[in-house]
Amino acid sequence: MSDLEKNYLLDESMVLYQHKDHFHFNTDTKLLAQFMQVKKNERVLDIGTNNGALLLAADQYPVKELIGVEVLEPACLVAQKNADTFFHHPTRIIHSRVQELQIDPVDVIVCNPPYFSKKATNPNTELSYRQLGRIEENLTLEELAFHANRLLKSNGRFYMVHRIHRLNDIFTYLLKNHFHVKTFQIAYDSRDKQAKSVLIEAIKESNCDCFCKEALMI
Repeated sequence: MSDLEKNYLLDESMVLYQHKDHFHFNTDTKLLAQFMQVKKNERVLDIGTNNGALLLAADQYPVKELIGVEVLEPACLVAQKNADTFFHHPTRIIHSRVQELQIDPVDVIVCNPPYFSKKATNPNTELSYRQLGRIEENLTLEELAFHANRLLKSNGRFYMVHRIHRLNDIFTYLLKNHFHVKTFQIAYDSRDKQAKSVLIEAIKESNCDCFCKEALMI
């Protein structure tokens, strides 16, 4: 805990600790924090919570309970310290693989998952804490969609951010697991005008229409 530094998520009122050697929240985390919507008395689960940044965003709403699941124990310790220090609502940080998580179904799931499949990663890449936040070593996109369905109430909302090159996989796995995309938003890199990330709101067991929000430039 001596290697922690204090940072702001969206503004100076949203403070949390980050470990210098762990995966840090980034622009995509901030975009998802602004994109997701949480209602009064809802229970929110963050899959792969890391230091709890998305839980901090959800804590700004009048929620009933916040739950973060994280496979890496050192990251859990940071998330727990953030919850104890900065959060206002009841929070549980659970050290577990999401594949083994057993909780009552929640109203909202949020996730900023690893973006890169193992087959697309150099086999010589060192799996440091930072790289484990980027590579699907502990959770694949297909597993994420399956367990989001398992842990979410019917008509519950699933918010995620991912890279645009995985869009075919995202829609395939969501549909396979009884989700329909209600809203999505594409973020472009202002330097080269290329699409970089996609923000998605998917509804479990719904036949909702799909709406594309105005593009973001980052």
